[in-house]
Amino acid sequence: MKIFIQDEPANRAFLEEIADTATKEFSNEKTLATMKKDWEPIEFLTKEMRSTYILEGENIELIQQTLDDHMIKTQTMKGSPFAKVFIDEIVQWEKLLMKLQENLEMWLKVQVVWMYLEPVFSSEDIMKQMPLEGTKFREVDKSWKKLMDKVVNNPSAYTVMEIEELGQVLNEAHAKLEEVQKGLNDYLEAKRGLFPRFYFLSNDELLEILSETKDPLKVQPHLKKCFEGIAEL
Repeated sequence: MKIFIQDEPANRAFLEEIADTATKEFSNEKTLATMKKDWEPIEFLTKEMRSTYILEGENIELIQQTLDDHMIKTQTMKGSPFAKVFIDEIVQWEKLLMKLQENLEMWLKVQVVWMYLEPVFSSEDIMKQMPLEGTKFREVDKSWKKLMDKVVNNPSAYTVMEIEELGQVLNEAHAKLEEVQKGLNDYLEAKRGLFPRFYFLSNDELLEILSETKDPLKVQPHLKKCFEGIAEL
C-alpha cells in the first residue's frame, strides 16, 4: 500500500517527528532486550568451604558491576518520554534488579559472618559452653547449606533470582547471626572479666584457647601477650 502526502513543510515535519519518536522507542526497547540477554550466560560461581560452599569473590564482583550498570540504564530509560509504550515491562525489570541487589548485599553479609563463626561453633567445647548460640548457629548453618546446594545445582543467574523466599531466608539468617555474635562477644567479655590477662588477647586468640579446653598447651603461644617476660611454661 502506498501513501501519497503532499510535499509540504508541515507534513514533512510531522513525518520526521513520528520517525524520531519511533527510532527512540525502538532504541529503548532494544536496550531492555539486550540487558535481559546479557544475564542469560551469567552464573553464580561457588567454591568449596569446609562441608559446603560460598560465593566466589571475583564472580560476584562481575555480577555487581553488571547489576550497577543495568540499574543506571534502566532508571535512565524509565525516565525517558519514549518509554511509555512498554513502561510496565521496564518497571518490572527494575524491581527484579533491585530485589537481586538487596539480596546480594545481604547474602555477602551473611557469608562473612558465617565464615567467621563456622570454625568457632565447630568446637564441641564452645557448643557446650554456649548451647543457645550454638543452636541458633546450627539453624543458620543448615539453611545456608541448603541454599548453597541450590546454587551449585543450578547456578544460572535467572534461576538464582527466582529462588523461593531468598530474601526471607537471608534476612532471617542475618538476624540470627547477629544474635549469635552478640552472645559470643558477651561470653568473651565474661571470660576476660574472670581473668583480666585475657584483655591482652584478640577475640580470635581467646577463642583458640577456649575452644580447646582439654589441651592446656593451647595457651602456650599466647603467654608472651598475657605475661610480660614469660614465653613458656
